[in-house]
Amino acid sequence: MSTTILGVNSAYHESSACLLRDGEVIAAVEEERFNRVKHGKHSRVDNAHELPNQAIECVLQMGGVAADAVDHVGYTLDPELRRDRNCDLGEPGIAAGDFGTAEGEEAFYRSNQQALAALRERFPRAEVHPLRHHLCHAASAFFPSRHERAAVLTVDGIGEFATTFLGVGNGNRIDPIAEVNYPNSLGFVWEKISEHLGFDVYSGPGKVMGYACITDPIGERSEVDYAARFRQLVRPDDHGFTVDNGIMRFRTGDFDWLASLFGPRRRSVIDRYEDASIAAGLQIVTEEVFVHLARLLHNATRSEALCVAGGVALNCVANTQILEQTKFGYLHVEPAANDAGTAIGAACLIWNQVLGNQQRPRLDHTYLGPEYGEDELATALSQAGLKATRPDDIARDCARLIHDGKIVAWFQGRLEFGPRALGNRSILADPSRFDMRTRLNSKVKERESFRPFAPSVLAEDLPRFLREPRDCDAAEYMLLALPVRDRRSAQHMPAVVQENGSTGLATSRVHSVRDEVNPLYARLLRELRQLSGIGMVLNTSFNISEPIVCTPQQAVATFVRSRMDALAMGPFLVKR
Repeated sequence: MSTTILGVNSAYHESSACLLRDGEVIAAVEEERFNRVKHGKHSRVDNAHELPNQAIECVLQMGGVAADAVDHVGYTLDPELRRDRNCDLGEPGIAAGDFGTAEGEEAFYRSNQQALAALRERFPRAEVHPLRHHLCHAASAFFPSRHERAAVLTVDGIGEFATTFLGVGNGNRIDPIAEVNYPNSLGFVWEKISEHLGFDVYSGPGKVMGYACITDPIGERSEVDYAARFRQLVRPDDHGFTVDNGIMRFRTGDFDWLASLFGPRRRSVIDRYEDASIAAGLQIVTEEVFVHLARLLHNATRSEALCVAGGVALNCVANTQILEQTKFGYLHVEPAANDAGTAIGAACLIWNQVLGNQQRPRLDHTYLGPEYGEDELATALSQAGLKATRPDDIARDCARLIHDGKIVAWFQGRLEFGPRALGNRSILADPSRFDMRTRLNSKVKERESFRPFAPSVLAEDLPRFLREPRDCDAAEYMLLALPVRDRRSAQHMPAVVQENGSTGLATSRVHSVRDEVNPLYARLLRELRQLSGIGMVLNTSFNISEPIVCTPQQAVATFVRSRMDALAMGPFLVKR
């Protein structure tokens, strides 16, 4: 008898849904791809019940599943535990009714209970399971991985009360070893410092990670060692790490104590080296904490493999340091490491650990969203008044355009799940052109000049340009930053190389591509290799100040308002 499980994340942000049937992930998608709000929604005490309804409907349709055929629903937070642990902390300065106050936590509890009630009403035959947030993160990393036994690490802002989880996965179980609890939150440190530097709390941490590579942690004007100052705030210990919340004041709008260490709060972002040095200090300390946590886990488990998830695990530089500085030989990072991935984790956790099934829902790709037929693509182009051709070989024609310096929007196959575009909803360009990074940031992506770009490269070509790590698994999801092999290699790919001001190394956040995972995209790379000798393309997400495009209509609208030169959508090609 078939078993159908729905995983739903909506408590905080990155709202998402996943459908699992008989141990196979059928579909997973984020609500932001439909409602066009980055991260789906902002986290508030009163909106947990705003379910990812469009994402839920999408995965059900993709699986051909009616609501009354769903057997189990996993919800990625335990509201009872959340309320019990957060109401009486006595933190000063928190706004009335917000997170961390008795009334705020009660409102958040009620909102989560509304979400659970709505799921029970919508799926009348299903058993609805409130699940622990970090266990869902851990399940998203371990159960779909290729490892039968692995240490498991999850690091984010907060779940119920935990901010970090250390455990071990074995077959169809994950067992906890230790947790780090609020206010000791590395994720919240990144959010608060992002705000302090003038970025927003949601997209800011990713930008600060890019900012960190501009220079070293020694302030250009102040000559302050900002890494040393962050070490005053974040201290590794035998149980994980601690954070000085007397200075951070996480749940308040108070930045005065931070100002004593890092200067006054910035009200806007200015490309200044002093601020980049602060970011570099935070990055260095984050890497130190990651390596420390990994070493604790290796000592406790003696495992060869480590599986990682949580929003902070999107830090590709810190992930690389785990491979370089610990005894783990294998590293798997959940592609949707942020809260979106907990929807997959919830479904897997029910299938394996709650129901006790031995078979695990393995995944070797993240192409889990909707795909659109040729008729739908043609209609979207026609409605926008775009004249398209249908070349004999779309990969070959696009490779020629890219080689000639054109910027190509690439819309193919199933939508990627998670924050990285991995060759199905991508903007592609020539990485060998020195001006391409500036062109893309200023004229296409409309974003800060310091933001880096990543290359997609054929797996067999990766060692030609980058120092291959012991395990390339995380590179398939653009979650490692690898050192460039030598100066000559860097000269081949200047638009996708980041000079690390702290280490002096040139690195690149690479996306390794295998034929069996994405054959059309791999063929594009082979065509480029035929033209230039380099099987590599600059790959950035197909979006402009909005979520990654999902539908043909979104793709066409983004292309029309952009300065891109061509759109390849399925077999159709549009040129300016």
